Amino acid sequence: MENKNLIFTISGIRGIFGESLNDAIIKKIAIAYGLWLNNNDKRIIIGMDTRPSSKAIEDIIIDGITSVECKVINLGICPTPIIIYTKNKLNIPGGIIITGSHNPPEWNGLKLLSTKTFLERSELDEILKMINKIDLKQYKTDKDYQSLNIKRLNSNQGYIQDLYNFLDSKNLKKKNKLRVVVDNGAGAGKVATPQILEGLGCKVKLINNDFNKKKNFPREIEPIEKNLSALITTIMEGNYDVGFAHDCDADRLAIIGDDGTCYPEDTGLALITNYYFKRYKQVGKKIIFVTNLASSLMFDVLAQNFGAHIIRTPVGERFLAEKMETLIEKEDSSSIILGGEGSCGGVMIPRFNNTRDGIFAAAKIIEILVNTKEKISFLVSKLPKFYAFREYINIENKNIEHFINLLKKNLISDGEKVDQIGMDLRFGYENEWFVLIHPSNTEPMIRVISEANNENFAKKKLITTAECVKTLFSTL
Repeated sequence: MENKNLIFTISGIRGIFGESLNDAIIKKIAIAYGLWLNNNDKRIIIGMDTRPSSKAIEDIIIDGITSVECKVINLGICPTPIIIYTKNKLNIPGGIIITGSHNPPEWNGLKLLSTKTFLERSELDEILKMINKIDLKQYKTDKDYQSLNIKRLNSNQGYIQDLYNFLDSKNLKKKNKLRVVVDNGAGAGKVATPQILEGLGCKVKLINNDFNKKKNFPREIEPIEKNLSALITTIMEGNYDVGFAHDCDADRLAIIGDDGTCYPEDTGLALITNYYFKRYKQVGKKIIFVTNLASSLMFDVLAQNFGAHIIRTPVGERFLAEKMETLIEKEDSSSIILGGEGSCGGVMIPRFNNTRDGIFAAAKIIEILVNTKEKISFLVSKLPKFYAFREYINIENKNIEHFINLLKKNLISDGEKVDQIGMDLRFGYENEWFVLIHPSNTEPMIRVISEANNENFAKKKLITTAECVKTLFSTL
């Protein structure tokens, strides 16, 4: 790849549009992906978020994949969870999602899909080798071919109807009196999430649903507390029951409680997990819960309380989806499999959608509130209590593999028992505390995450670990 500033990982290809992610690179990626998809069924599903650059990228992607005789099923603006749901439901072999996810507006990216989930590292490496050999002059746009082999599809309604059937929406609607505020941040979930919640009987108030007068996003894209002040204020002033916010492609979900609290990212998945654990323990089912190394220890405590089996994977949605797909193949009527990445607020229920799905998570939270008849603040108060802190350290132009190996040796020499999975380092003590050092899959940085059942201890471990990382960096 001739552009060193492009992020090229299993979580997506990301860069600044027009710079690291330019027209030539986008078209080469599309061509390489189309050539790599060595399948008699050459259909590729594509969809995009609402970023201003996404439409331009869509046109380039279509030119690239049709130049190697692939057929396009174009969903237009569509949330990532619905794109993946539709791809799997229709058995479409390939997929390209145009989204920068939670990154700032000037960024954009591509998520490349394999048969079941995102590409694995070896598949990405194959495509990268192809990209470096592509001469764009050899691949021409054929408008006649495109007119015959591009199909437009609105996939929202099919997803919504299947979700309603999965949740027994008719009964929920009869009992539902919840008042909800939804802040989509003008992202791709702006149509589906409000429609789903209204169909479940919620009284929905929308804020930040459209671009502002200057055609910019109405708030920062990442749904974290500092970007959700309008949502918090609306809930407090209007006495609403709950608030939801998505990122630009709606695979993430942030939750604001009835008391105006912006809950930690793990909370939504924890509420849903706790609900499933109670439900299935009562009927005697075996429960398997899959999450990643960065997710809260509250999942370990919940699993212990309900006799569930917990499996932790490396950070990255692909690892969870792959593990759950393997487990589903062995699943019988006496077991239930669920999971998710707590740190992103998305839930994964493979019997419905084996991908991180912020839209489904919002609907499931509504089901829980309706069926329990409790305020969300009360339900959250009953969850195991942990304190988590994070620090982000820039790592541009560093040899990450070399650095992680050095850091691991330093931590072990300091007396820590360190587990390494991929490039992630994790250490801690049982269900009391942990520290994770994670090179980001989506940005040029290392995330240091510390969590403990004691707030001061969690802060201390974050500070000392982050200082260790920075000090070692300074010697390279």
